[in-house]
Amino acid sequence: MAAHTKATRRMLPALALVVGLVSFDFAFIAPGANPSRPAMPRLERAGPFPEQVDAGTSAPRARRAAAVAALALLVLVPRARAVEEMSDAAIAEAAKSLSNFEQRVLLEAATEPAFTGKTTNGYAWDNKEEGTYVSPISGQPLFSSKAKYNSGTGWPSFWAPVSSDTVLERTDPGDMDNLPKMFWRTEVLDRASGTHLGHVFDDGPPPTGKRYCINAAALKFVPGTAPEGDPKQASKWGPLSLFS
Repeated sequence: MAAHTKATRRMLPALALVVGLVSFDFAFIAPGANPSRPAMPRLERAGPFPEQVDAGTSAPRARRAAAVAALALLVLVPRARAVEEMSDAAIAEAAKSLSNFEQRVLLEAATEPAFTGKTTNGYAWDNKEEGTYVSPISGQPLFSSKAKYNSGTGWPSFWAPVSSDTVLERTDPGDMDNLPKMFWRTEVLDRASGTHLGHVFDDGPPPTGKRYCINAAALKFVPGTAPEGDPKQASKWGPLSLFS
């Protein structure tokens, strides 16, 4: 009941906006409907726009009513969230099936030694099979084998995620606390669970110039047809300015 009341309160400003638009629309397109309200002047527009010049006709009235209805839907219907955030309890439950080291990587931002990593289901860091790398906590698709490349660093590397909706990027809080700004990195997390994946750098190959350097222990590999790599999903972050 409380959640329903809260949602209703959030919708009140939108309802007020729509009611105001509807009231304005009827006052404009049907000035003669209310004897106490003086007729409003017709629109003056260049060019032959009969539906705008003659505001009293039924056709423009229908068009405006339809436009108001469409706007009402746009305002009142909430946008579906691309990824639902997991609760702490759900994250803890999902982590129970992982090894202690995998939990340290995902939950405490530990880093696996280079050239040694394995996914949570046993695939080597340099796995070359086609498939999708998903979060072992949320199950969200994170990276495609079609965007994977050999960076020579010893960690799984990708030039873009499957979707910018499933990953979250931020300045690494640990770096901010312990390092000069010139050494701050951009951390990459699974958006649904907030768990640590790795970092993204600006020294990758075309088509994005990005290197998503990800711990294998933070991934689960699902073999099969992989989604095409999409450069538009890559990070928009650039090199950090030393003086910003």
